[in-house]
Amino acid sequence: MLKSKIILLFIAAACSFAACKTDPAYDQATQAAIDDGIIKKFLADSNIVAGKTPDGLYYQVIKQGTGTSDIVYNPTDTIKLRYVGRTLPPKSIVYDSTLTLIDSLAPIFIYNTAMIGWQEGLRFIRPGGTIRLIIPSTLAYQNTVVSALPGANNTPVFLPANTILDFRIKLISVKKVIPPKTSN
Repeated sequence: MLKSKIILLFIAAACSFAACKTDPAYDQATQAAIDDGIIKKFLADSNIVAGKTPDGLYYQVIKQGTGTSDIVYNPTDTIKLRYVGRTLPPKSIVYDSTLTLIDSLAPIFIYNTAMIGWQEGLRFIRPGGTIRLIIPSTLAYQNTVVSALPGANNTPVFLPANTILDFRIKLISVKKVIPPKTSN
């Protein structure tokens, strides 16, 4: 019993010391420049031609989709899509996907809950369209370690801080949701 208490006390002390560690300050501009250099090299090495937004998102429209005008999203609109998310090479691993090839079974997201890189990139396609997004960490999970995501074969995947993501997304549909007007 005493041995268990000593071990428990040691574990508690170790956790306390680990919690006191201060992380270096996150500098978004510096990280954006680092990510941009890595992405440019990847695109050049892979012979990929991509557009770039002012925020540093790289995109390649594979199929435009149907419709005559660009979509202007409201924060509460729902989007139905299929996707595969990978980390950028050299250690490219599939860390997330919709796990279905059937459009009717694809997940639905509320637009403003999607990562910033998705929100920025989806405006380039219409329903039925497909796009590849190379998302710098500053438009994804930033300096947050993302852990225990179920990857391929349900093996856990850990994304280190400042991970650049490579998504292929098929936009199936957009449902416009108009928030109710509030009376004054």
